[in-house]
Amino acid sequence: MNGTMTSDQAIACLNLALERNKQLFSEAYHLSHAALDLLDQPHMDIEKFTQYQKKRKQADLKYLEAIEHLRLIMAEYPVRLFSTENLIHQPQVSAEE
Repeated sequence: MNGTMTSDQAIACLNLALERNKQLFSEAYHLSHAALDLLDQPHMDIEKFTQYQKKRKQADLKYLEAIEHLRLIMAEYPVRLFSTENLIHQPQVSAEE
């Protein structure tokens, strides 16, 4: 992290990085489901199965990208920036929990 960055700037950068990470995981999720949809099609043949394998590999690579991205975020930002009062993306907790 840039040593001259203010706390507010660091939090804004962190929120932006976390939003991008959320997008990466979402892309991976949608690729994974698109692959599964190929398996649900009738009359499976080698071409459809090859498409499934390609889509599944894309999803796996996107998940790995998202995980690596999150690892880099965690390495870049000190733990103290992850306090819930600073982050826009707070986890939603229901009353039942």
